[in-house]
Amino acid sequence: MHRQQGQSLTELIVVLFIISTTLLATMSAAGTARKRIALTAATSELRAVFLNVRALAVAHDRNTAIRFRQEGQTWSWTIYEDGDGDGVRNDDITRHTDFPIGRTRVFQHPPVRIGVPSGPVIDPTTGQLLSLRLPVRFGTSMLCSFSREGEATNGSVVLTDGRNTTIIRISGRSALVNVMKWDGKKWTVGV
Repeated sequence: MHRQQGQSLTELIVVLFIISTTLLATMSAAGTARKRIALTAATSELRAVFLNVRALAVAHDRNTAIRFRQEGQTWSWTIYEDGDGDGVRNDDITRHTDFPIGRTRVFQHPPVRIGVPSGPVIDPTTGQLLSLRLPVRFGTSMLCSFSREGEATNGSVVLTDGRNTTIIRISGRSALVNVMKWDGKKWTVGV
């Protein structure tokens, strides 16, 4: 008698189920890691921009600023230098008295965006919902100025991947750049 060898349909379905479950878990972990890396890279880039613009103000002995702009879902920033000695101001930028140094940069760290999370995350500085505030806020504008003495406009930029969130805060007099991170459960202070 000749006996057939091979797998039954049930065995094949079980093997395919195990492979697909393993693949799905691996893809989910890779997606989470990708978001975490993008958020870290975006935070590091913006933190470095703030520190560099402050250093420019002190080194050039001239007020400088970072001006954020939003067009649809796209955010960009441009660095400006004071042209008339009264600080970098939006009206002076419009009149071309304060001038850009370097080109405008577009924020590109998908899936991370400049924005507030839609979920109920409490702002660690105000105790209110983070979703109720603007993602970029320096005083009453989206312009973070640095004086020639190294002081800055108080304010912050919020970055999110939808779940995890980072707030980059600039303290006025000291121009200290603080980073606060929300991991979906709690806030921590980072570098």
